[in-house]
Amino acid sequence: MLPHRIRRSAAGFAVVTLALVCVTGCTPDDPVDRAPGTSTSAPAAVKVVTAGPSRNIEPVARRFPLLTDGIVDCWAAGTLGSAPGSSERVPGPTAYWFDAVVDVGPERATAWADEYHAEPVAAPDRVAAELRGFVPVGEFVGGQHLDDAFSSGDWRATVYLSPSTGRVVVLGIDD
Repeated sequence: MLPHRIRRSAAGFAVVTLALVCVTGCTPDDPVDRAPGTSTSAPAAVKVVTAGPSRNIEPVARRFPLLTDGIVDCWAAGTLGSAPGSSERVPGPTAYWFDAVVDVGPERATAWADEYHAEPVAAPDRVAAELRGFVPVGEFVGGQHLDDAFSSGDWRATVYLSPSTGRVVVLGIDD
């Protein structure tokens, strides 16, 4: 049997440890003063370019058939993960991305905006760095109906239309 002082110290240590676990484990995930809609999670995975930038239509049309008749300003593709040379790894299966800026003309862009009930949206902020110079300045429209029209069984699209310039910015994910 342990001496009285050791048993008492061990019991005190257990109580302090239990209190620390409860206090640190029971804190809210989000700070109270955090603005609604903001995230405290880890930053999004980096878009690592494995193909492009390029201007040929075939890869764009294969993923997004509605853009078959467009003129490609630029596209790039790759994987979501850590920056090249980084020791960080993203667990799980690889997610592929494909971003493109395509000129379909103001008439077609306006027709799609009407047909798919597009509404004003913020400019695309997750487009690959290699394409940012091709994204037109100005107002964009988008929405779930438009995204669904461009998506397929393989690719989930987020679409931004610029009716005034006739440009389509499409961000695709194949995960």
